[in-house]
Amino acid sequence: MIVRLTLVSSSPRRISLLKRLEIPFDVAPVQVHERWDATSTVILAQQNAMRKVHASEHFGASRRMLLGADTVIHHDGVVLGKPAGRESARRMLSRLSGNCHEVVTGYCIMTFSEDGAIKDTCVDASSSYVTFDRLSKSVLTEYLDSNEWVGKAGAYAIQGKAGAFVTTLKGDFDNVVGLPVESIRNKFGTVFSNYQFL
Repeated sequence: MIVRLTLVSSSPRRISLLKRLEIPFDVAPVQVHERWDATSTVILAQQNAMRKVHASEHFGASRRMLLGADTVIHHDGVVLGKPAGRESARRMLSRLSGNCHEVVTGYCIMTFSEDGAIKDTCVDASSSYVTFDRLSKSVLTEYLDSNEWVGKAGAYAIQGKAGAFVTTLKGDFDNVVGLPVESIRNKFGTVFSNYQFL
């Protein structure tokens, strides 16, 4: 079956990562209210990814394959999403300073039949573990002044200036950035191997 892949996201990071698969795709951002009431971080990220797919203007369109993703951070029983503002970002980074945290990116891939019914669905998640060095007040203030934290889960971008905070990383770097590319490549080669991309 020939389909057009559509990334349900406006994230420049996810767009850049998905390009590495060398598959043609469209970008169709959605606005959804992300929820934080799931029983686990993995389920939470997966559910938010599914919400994005279901909110897409292309939901139910035959010849479309939708891909939605959501990244959340978990530390010591607390889930961290995107900071509401500078003070929220400061609290998040202070919490992560000198500690190890889990980064989970959930994703949902979905296709549809000619009648608009859901045809094939794959929902999965990838986890990575990141440890930060202790952040001094001056380092924290400098990073907050950079505004790199805006719109980032956990208030940091590992591929940017915050990469200097990291002492150890266990797991997929791309997953921390926002899209586990190799995991998705694997799904295209197995679960969705009968699809061709237009």
